[in-house]
Amino acid sequence: MCETSIASEIAVTTGSDQPRALQLGPACTAVVLKVTSRCNLNCSYCYVYNMGDDGWRTEPVVMSREIASAAIARVAEHAYDHQLGHFQFVFHGGEPLLVSPDFYAWFVAEARHSLEPTVRTSFTLQTNAALLTRRWAQDLLTLGVRVGVSLDATRASHDRARVDHKGRGSYERALRGLQNARAAGLTPGLLIVVDPATDPDEVFEHIAGLAPRTIDFLLPQATWDNPPDCAVAGEYGAWLLRIFARWAAEPVPPFSIRLFENIIRTVLGRPRDYDALGPGRNATLTIETGGSIEPADVLRVCENGFTRRGLSVLAHSLDEALADPLMQAYYYGAERLSVICRACRVADLCAGGYLPHRYRRGSGFDNPSVYCSDLEALTSAIQSWTVAQLTAEVRAELGIRALA
Repeated sequence: MCETSIASEIAVTTGSDQPRALQLGPACTAVVLKVTSRCNLNCSYCYVYNMGDDGWRTEPVVMSREIASAAIARVAEHAYDHQLGHFQFVFHGGEPLLVSPDFYAWFVAEARHSLEPTVRTSFTLQTNAALLTRRWAQDLLTLGVRVGVSLDATRASHDRARVDHKGRGSYERALRGLQNARAAGLTPGLLIVVDPATDPDEVFEHIAGLAPRTIDFLLPQATWDNPPDCAVAGEYGAWLLRIFARWAAEPVPPFSIRLFENIIRTVLGRPRDYDALGPGRNATLTIETGGSIEPADVLRVCENGFTRRGLSVLAHSLDEALADPLMQAYYYGAERLSVICRACRVADLCAGGYLPHRYRRGSGFDNPSVYCSDLEALTSAIQSWTVAQLTAEVRAELGIRALA
């Protein structure tokens, strides 16, 4: 069946061109499109390939235009029903640069045609940058696709974890890709997995030398059944606080660090949606190469097959997907906290942490994060620093005092 007929069939089935009286539930504002199920790297900590889930083996290697067209139609239907002003598409994998540039040119044009001007669209591509040539970068710039680069904090830590299928480190290739992106006029943010074995001061100086626009630090994916590889409780939090001390000491921070800024904004009563930490709704769905609709793909770390829900863009709307119990658990993750979390002094700041990090077989997500001590130390210290920056009048107006 051709792309046009798939979209038309969805429109006819749902009546998306007619006014509909719907009982609307939560709204999705972004989809992560797994445009390929394969990768040119084999990172040791990768939750897609190396943490026990084998779903990628049965997925098509690349997303067809038929599936992509159906995904766009589902998004358009959902955005119009919920009267969304903006929708974000995130190209992901695997490694999305294994897909032809022609696919992205077609997809962006189709999505804009289906949604704009009623719904503003934005596009982001997350890449390991090893394949990011200057030509690729120019194509993405022309299409208006923003780029995020996964690049760990130092050459040594990057090459320990982020290896290709021959076991070779990928730092030089990733750095070259980052440089190509900048030369073309892109301003990539960096995605960095925390490695407590590295020196935080060295990491900060290394990052500053790369002059990124934004940084997003990620804790290694872990559950209570598969805990993080650290010898000392709180090691990750202590490491992050040393980075924070360097960053906060700068007269003007040289780059944005999303994790820290979200904690500060939460202290001030202005949090942004950030699924890894803090209050907010997690309004993102994942669409696999074969068209299956799933919650955040990182939930694969919980158990093999955990995210497969029997839903597809060819047969189900995004509203139907959001009604699924696991989708609901992710969407409302910051509100459905364990008894321990609800009694915690940093509950409003941490909100239980990242949902997969709470998982334990038998009790599901009804647990604090496996990084609980790290998050308590991190959030309480940043809260106290933030409060100290405020005048007595502002502290009184906001009704806050330092935790530490």
